Amino acid sequence: MIKDLDLKNRAALIDGVWPLEGFVKQKNAEASIKYGFIGLGQGGSKIVDAFAGIRSFKDGEPVYPCLIVNSNLGDMKPLKNIPKHLQFGLKGYEQGVGKNPEIGKKAFLDNGEEIFAKIAERMSNCQLIYVVGSMGGGTGTGAINVLIDAIADYLAIPVASIISLPVPHEVESLNAYNATTELLPKLKDVRQDETDRVYRGLENISILDNQKIFQDHYEDPEFPDLKLTWDFYSNYKVTSIIHEWNVLTSLESHISLDAADLFNNILLTGGVLTYAKKKINLDEAVSKDDLITQIIETYKGKNVLANGFNYSKDMTAMGLVVVMPKERADMLNQDTLELIRMKFQNELPNVSIYPGFVSSNSQRHAIVYTIASMAGLPERAKNLRQEAGELERLRIEKEKSASGFEIGEKINRNPLNPTVRRVSQSSNPFGQQEAQQQTAAASQQAAPFKRNPFAK
Repeated sequence: MIKDLDLKNRAALIDGVWPLEGFVKQKNAEASIKYGFIGLGQGGSKIVDAFAGIRSFKDGEPVYPCLIVNSNLGDMKPLKNIPKHLQFGLKGYEQGVGKNPEIGKKAFLDNGEEIFAKIAERMSNCQLIYVVGSMGGGTGTGAINVLIDAIADYLAIPVASIISLPVPHEVESLNAYNATTELLPKLKDVRQDETDRVYRGLENISILDNQKIFQDHYEDPEFPDLKLTWDFYSNYKVTSIIHEWNVLTSLESHISLDAADLFNNILLTGGVLTYAKKKINLDEAVSKDDLITQIIETYKGKNVLANGFNYSKDMTAMGLVVVMPKERADMLNQDTLELIRMKFQNELPNVSIYPGFVSSNSQRHAIVYTIASMAGLPERAKNLRQEAGELERLRIEKEKSASGFEIGEKINRNPLNPTVRRVSQSSNPFGQQEAQQQTAAASQQAAPFKRNPFAK
């Protein structure tokens, strides 16, 4: 019994640190869709290590198959959950690629055969494979487009991506812009293989804005008592929202958004995904109308990963699930559902809405989850080119205004060239014999130095 209790407690936390919502422990709660995760570079590897830290309530094993690829072997040492045989170093590039995506791409191509064979072996049963990378460095930025194409074309498994945008930095912002310009067109790149299979080069992409996450962490962290640094906070945020959504679709409900709805109508739509989550204190929600208003407004609030989407212009489909305490589940019913649909139709015409209600063991709070497929980018991603250009301009401007290293020209010796009188110094100025000896010694010392270090 104690062992089972420890297993449940462990599975309720990511990495044994970040708390998942209580419904993940309910009976029959499980991950509905078989995801696989591949981390590229330091940033991508850390995110995937967090996914590998999600454990099953049944046996304590990782819920998702994961592996990582990196050039710098030192970056792999802090990983806690990825076993060594699933950590692939890029041979010949063990000290990293110096934030150079072209070298990162070559490093991956030089080692790609072994890595791809392991992906095919490890993830052959997956329904969707996520390729995860930070867009600021060299390894992930250089390898991500190559690997996504390989999985889409040769494994016949849908592929998605999670990318993180760096905190503004001239080199990293430029790397992010260049890699993203190659990545995004894959969302609309419909291909057909020799077996007549039709598929997209990339089924969806989730964009994690590190600048936004850092500000959230600094101003209003979700779990301040954990005292996490912002990078771990960021990794746990993206990991928890994707996993909780995957579990939500497995919960029993008479009004459900099931796994097929999520998979076919949201995940495989060729869009940028955006996530929102809101907890509503039902003791403070004074009426059903107030509750409905808060539910509908969730998608417009502070999003989990990135801000600045144009919902009215770019949204194509949205899934919405409300998790209600069992004792208050009657606050939402089929009539409520139709009312919510009507309000959404007024706000978001021509957007497909897929709602669901499930119940939990919570006593006080309802939790609202939204996931939307967008035909447009968050604000920061839209402005990456401008950001990189502005950072370059500021650097050039600073270089021009720098004090520099100019201290003037070389000064020649005294042009008057006065006559110099050699003075003989002896221990006794009145000793004639000693003075003669001193003069002879000085004459010998003045002879040219014979061991010239520059002699040919």
